[in-house]
Amino acid sequence: MTSSTLPRLTSVHCRLAALSGAWSGEETLAPSPWSPGGTAWGRHVFGVATGGFTVLQDYAQERDGAAALTGHGVLTADPATDEVLWFWFDAIGHLPAAPSRGRFDAAGTTLSLQKTTPRGTQRATFALAGDTLHHRVEARLGDAATFATLIVAAYMREG
Repeated sequence: MTSSTLPRLTSVHCRLAALSGAWSGEETLAPSPWSPGGTAWGRHVFGVATGGFTVLQDYAQERDGAAALTGHGVLTADPATDEVLWFWFDAIGHLPAAPSRGRFDAAGTTLSLQKTTPRGTQRATFALAGDTLHHRVEARLGDAATFATLIVAAYMREG
């Protein structure tokens, strides 16, 4: 492979890098097959890796002062489409057959991702607003006609 055929960082990689840092805050959880609902405290740590081509994500959730859920994500850009790919692994244990796919909005501050599995379709958004990271997860389980909100959170940048 010559230097002219090597992949190059794109504006999508730079937008992903803006997530870098530690974020924590309260989460509102709707009842679901994975949670009784209620509130939790969540913390995401994002860091640029592999020369800027990926952003690694570590997540931890606490409920009532005890560890409740952990997860690990890998975000990157598909060089053929500039779509963001999000590979997500968590303590619930469903392995990703494929990544969630999505794009940033025109302002480059809101990332919307979607993935369909045999269990249903999940949508997730991450929206940066200064030192606040807004996160929402919605799902349409089975043959449901509409999406239901599972998680709504606002995390503040630490430090």
